[in-house]
Amino acid sequence: MPRDQRVPFEAVLGTSILFAGLAYPVTAVALDLTSPALIAVARALAGGLIMLPVLRLAGARLPRGARGWAWAALLGAGNITITLIAISEGTRLAGAAVASVLLNSAPFFVAVLARLFLDERLTPLRAAGLVAGFAGIVVVVAGEPGGDGGTGIAEGAVVCLVGAVAWALAGLGMRYLSVREPAFDVWGATTAQFLCGGILLLPYLAATGTDDTDWGSAKLWVSLAFLVVGAQVITYVGFYVALARWTSARVFAWTFLVPAVAVVVEAVQGDLPSGLTLAGMVVVIGGVAMVTHPRAEPR
Repeated sequence: MPRDQRVPFEAVLGTSILFAGLAYPVTAVALDLTSPALIAVARALAGGLIMLPVLRLAGARLPRGARGWAWAALLGAGNITITLIAISEGTRLAGAAVASVLLNSAPFFVAVLARLFLDERLTPLRAAGLVAGFAGIVVVVAGEPGGDGGTGIAEGAVVCLVGAVAWALAGLGMRYLSVREPAFDVWGATTAQFLCGGILLLPYLAATGTDDTDWGSAKLWVSLAFLVVGAQVITYVGFYVALARWTSARVFAWTFLVPAVAVVVEAVQGDLPSGLTLAGMVVVIGGVAMVTHPRAEPR
């Protein structure tokens, strides 16, 4: 049996989404102790350094040649540099509620762009599932109490949409390379993107500074360790391994589950969700089920 058919892709992608959802409450803890820019740079560069010995264990390697690194720089700018800046700055400007909704619009951009550039058909059932999933996200956010906290909703909305488009385009780039180039190394390409995207984040860090960082806090270091290993390495590698196997719209639809995971984590911590939030989570899960149903696959 071919190696890729033995891998439980549902489990791989599910694990990726789980860690992506856990990243939200952990990031909230870290933001009380340092700057958004330092978190973004640490995730990217430390994640890339951790991946280097993993490549040897996986029998993978970094790209060789200018073409491979050019792709790494381009995709890293999209899914690392722009996306991480959009998450931090979009949340700061528009608030967590607006940012989470707009950043989770990426599956819609993927569905349209994959049809145009990768010739991936979007069946009516899958389209309905995408709409249901996004509607569920809106309901989840609407059901969460508390103020938005944003200081510039219009500007933040633009930043979040730019981040969603950048994430969508980078994901499509990885999908394109995975299906069009048989020798494409997902592990090596992901590591190269971490390194390139992290380097491109350094001007952002220099511009914002680290004066408010509590370097002596153990809580900060534990939070950063989880964000690097869990939110960065496990999330991205799992997502891209799944993207190499499944169609773009099907994989990206799973990102609708990320806010639901964050809500569950808050519930475990004692912050129980409202009835409206629970209803939204049910809609989200139903939408993802529609997208991934065998009948949603193009024939």
